[in-house]
Amino acid sequence: MSSSCVSGGRNFGHNHDMEAGAEATSFANVFRASEQKQSVCLLAVLTWVAACDGKIGSDEQEMLNKVAEAVDDKNDLAIIEARMRAPSASDLELACRYLKNHLDRGGKKLLAQLAVTVATQDGHLTISENLVLQFLADLLGLSPRQFSKLYQQIAHQPFPLPGDPSSIEWWRRRESGEPLHPKEVIAADEEPGTAADEPMTRTIALRILGLEIDASRETVHKAYRRLAKTRHPDRFAKLGPAAVATATEAFRRLHEAYQVLSA
Repeated sequence: MSSSCVSGGRNFGHNHDMEAGAEATSFANVFRASEQKQSVCLLAVLTWVAACDGKIGSDEQEMLNKVAEAVDDKNDLAIIEARMRAPSASDLELACRYLKNHLDRGGKKLLAQLAVTVATQDGHLTISENLVLQFLADLLGLSPRQFSKLYQQIAHQPFPLPGDPSSIEWWRRRESGEPLHPKEVIAADEEPGTAADEPMTRTIALRILGLEIDASRETVHKAYRRLAKTRHPDRFAKLGPAAVATATEAFRRLHEAYQVLSA
């Protein structure tokens, strides 16, 4: 046998091993092997929400690590995170289709609330997060009005309209500082190492609670009680341990913001 044939055989074997390895660590493979398919799909969607702006901040990563503790195989998180940082259409379709078909109406509403909680960990939305939330709302059968109301309850601020980034007028308004309707709280997608990676400050805490800079102590307390009620981990028990773990970490962040504002 010629050396070229041997070399070709080795290359084929190497490529075959790589393909086998990729298949073994694919999202679809994790999904098929898991007995907690709902948790796996929930993890996938929430990781997508966390990573859709091009990064996973330290607080978001801590939240996902807590979620990993709630599933059988902690290696699943690394696989899902890697796949959902830049998900393929087939992976997203698999996760979203399963949740859409297996969650009842109440479960879909809870998932939407959880997605909003993850997206607003730093107190504001990027354009990518805004569009992903709109996609999920449509997927879960929530009308724009229903989702806006849900977002208001969870974030304690109006759901911002992203407008049309392809429009020159849209960019003119953004660059001039002119607010969008109903309230400009949407941010451009940020570079890694900003916003969600910042330590808790009064400014960030105010954003998380949806408050203005001159909020009184009483206003802070009322906002915290309202958000604590809608974000309490027990409300998400219906979605399984992954959802509860996500909500628990988000609730911790909310409490941290409240402590900063109450000091």
